[in-house]
Amino acid sequence: MATTDLSDPILRRLREATSLALWQHSAVQVRDDEPFRLASGNYSPIYVDCRRVISDPSFLRLFTATSGLLLAGTDFDVVAGGETAGIPYAAYLAQAVGKPMIYLRKKPKGYGTASRVEGTLAAGSRVLLVEDLITDGGSKVGFLEAVREAGGTVSDAVVLFDRQQGGEDLLSRHDVQLYAVTDRATAMAVARSEGLLDDDALESVRAYFREPEAWHRSRDLVFHDPSSQN
Repeated sequence: MATTDLSDPILRRLREATSLALWQHSAVQVRDDEPFRLASGNYSPIYVDCRRVISDPSFLRLFTATSGLLLAGTDFDVVAGGETAGIPYAAYLAQAVGKPMIYLRKKPKGYGTASRVEGTLAAGSRVLLVEDLITDGGSKVGFLEAVREAGGTVSDAVVLFDRQQGGEDLLSRHDVQLYAVTDRATAMAVARSEGLLDDDALESVRAYFREPEAWHRSRDLVFHDPSSQN
């Protein structure tokens, strides 16, 4: 697996610019007084909605430029977008690097060929998985399985935003290297340096990621332990 030097000044500035653009598009929001409800049933003071930027060509050029630096030295034949939010990012990246694209379904279609892979994937093709967001990484494992069952290989994945909640470690256990165009730590550093959040909001986000169960309890919110649902 290739490695990337995140301390490279050009790459660092691109990642910071990406985070700032996400804040400016309200694709990253912090709301401590009325936390966001997540799909898991838990709550969070921070919410990331990467779909808010897919209509901005300048942002997508920033995404592809940063991805290109991150992926320098990696080898892949096909770019794969995960249903549904990963599809536009995969399309832009595939066009930028001149590679064919496929997309991956979360579940087989209930009719026709019931394929989870849409597009043409030749046996033995090296696939780059592209997604918008990663949290614990659980949903990405299904996409990896779909590629491998279809005869492809996958050892690298790129996401626009990493919430840094275990996704990188999980993919590593499946022999996949994760590359994040930006992440929660970078976004929070940008928010602090640009004065986008006050100290109370910053501390709420830190407390949430430090001890999510305690954060829920302090607000009389029910916490669902992800490990007990596996």
